[in-house]
Amino acid sequence: MSRGVAGGSQSVTEPLGPATFTIPKSPEGVATAISVLSAGLSTTGPERSHPDYRTHPPLVEVGTETYVPPRVRRMVPKTEIVIDVPASYDELFVVAPLAYYLGASVRIGSETPRIRAPGVHRSFGSLPGFKYEVAEMLRQVFFLDCLVRDVPDEEPPYERSALDGIGLDPDTLRSATPAERLSAYLGVKRGTIMSNLPTWHLSTYVAPSSETIPCLPFLLDDLSLIYPPDAEDMDQSGLLQRALDDFYRGPVESVDIVAPKLQPADLHAWLADDVPADAYTPSIQAYRNRLATSPPESPLDVTVVLNDTMMDGELEEVAQVYENTDRMTTMHHSVTVDELARIFEAEEDFVHFIGHCEVGGLKCQDGTLDIESLSSVGVRTFFLNACGSYRQGQALIERGSVAGAVTLRKVLNDPAIRVGTAFARLFITGFGIERAMQLARRQITMSTDYAVVGDGTYALTDEKVAVARLNKNGTTYTLNYTVSSNRHPGSCYYAPFELWPRLTGSQATTDLAPKDVPRVLESLSCPVIYDGDLVWSEELASQFLSVHE
Repeated sequence: MSRGVAGGSQSVTEPLGPATFTIPKSPEGVATAISVLSAGLSTTGPERSHPDYRTHPPLVEVGTETYVPPRVRRMVPKTEIVIDVPASYDELFVVAPLAYYLGASVRIGSETPRIRAPGVHRSFGSLPGFKYEVAEMLRQVFFLDCLVRDVPDEEPPYERSALDGIGLDPDTLRSATPAERLSAYLGVKRGTIMSNLPTWHLSTYVAPSSETIPCLPFLLDDLSLIYPPDAEDMDQSGLLQRALDDFYRGPVESVDIVAPKLQPADLHAWLADDVPADAYTPSIQAYRNRLATSPPESPLDVTVVLNDTMMDGELEEVAQVYENTDRMTTMHHSVTVDELARIFEAEEDFVHFIGHCEVGGLKCQDGTLDIESLSSVGVRTFFLNACGSYRQGQALIERGSVAGAVTLRKVLNDPAIRVGTAFARLFITGFGIERAMQLARRQITMSTDYAVVGDGTYALTDEKVAVARLNKNGTTYTLNYTVSSNRHPGSCYYAPFELWPRLTGSQATTDLAPKDVPRVLESLSCPVIYDGDLVWSEELASQFLSVHE
């Protein structure tokens, strides 16, 4: 089906699957790859801002020479937009999302990065300023596309009212060429739209290498911003590790954590050396596993394994969570090495392991299971709620899983139960796995002990899920409500207390009298951050009713 628009916007009628092309490992090769990856756009019109109009880009492999199949070459848009960059991997990776979204050709050789097209001539600064300028330009162009576009069966978002103050006419821009539209967008002063810009969903910190070049199609499919990695050592004394040592049996495999310097975004991915705090660690294998995985069918298959009786409180809590949802849940207690191996090898949507992890692997009734001893696994997602399970989680990803939650070092039982229970409810409800862990970590002080490996954007369902924040404001309450995108930004959502749609990542706000708070909370059915705690809206509504009766 054609998803293009009239006028100067190029539309594509031929569907593009994940075909593969090859480039050499060189700046010229990477520039070619970025230029070709725009074949994933179904249109160069403003509708490209809607996720339905962006198909998965072709895949790229590193070889000895450039080969782009004719089928892929035909799909590359011709926009007259060119981006010149120095022969530097850092600049190339940083500019990739902008070039992909604009359908621009990337060329090597200019000492000063610049973007040019009919009516457009703009130079960028060098790094580190270059990364901020690229991110700002992509966010501005993408946002204005969202306001200008005309998508069937979609009402214009609330934010379109911003066009009245900046003099842009949607009808004129929809029929303009990509270069003409870019010129109009760059003429808008950023300060006039800053207050309306949604929070960007994802930033990825990439160390360019032959291993990370094949990740580019997946990062651009997610429309992630890309930055060079930058981090400092974590203050180990601040993690209270010495104070925890006496609480554990046997040797535990911990990892050293670095504190990445994060740029503005909802979620953060780290494609570089070291293990980061507050960011998930994807890999090319995780992305390939995601691409090869079909959407989960309903009901979901959930398996819970309790291999540490000291944590039976978590089993009771998560069992209640799963039983209250439409899930096929299987419970196991004190399994053997062979039994646990079969659980991970089976085709399952989610395995929740509650127990202990030692240097040799996951502790079982008769020894330890080292995931590296398995040739392949069938479970797509997991939570290894066991001390120091990071390496075992990485092994699951390399053998077939898409994503999983792990611990980076030793954890105490009570905090582990709180995190495990909160995470289970969030993830099984439809939150992406990194966002679920991000929220679940609010339950404990030692939040850097937990992390996600694999594709942190992965969710078990495609339902839109929201997070609310409730703050007391004098004699009234302020409620903020947001639906954020896990992977593909640009769609819209309705807040229960508003009549118009908003772009995902933007925030709906309302002020409430105390007597109205319970009624509105009951309509949300989502987690609420209130007084520093994470509480589900129905439970918080009951608390307010009991106080104000």
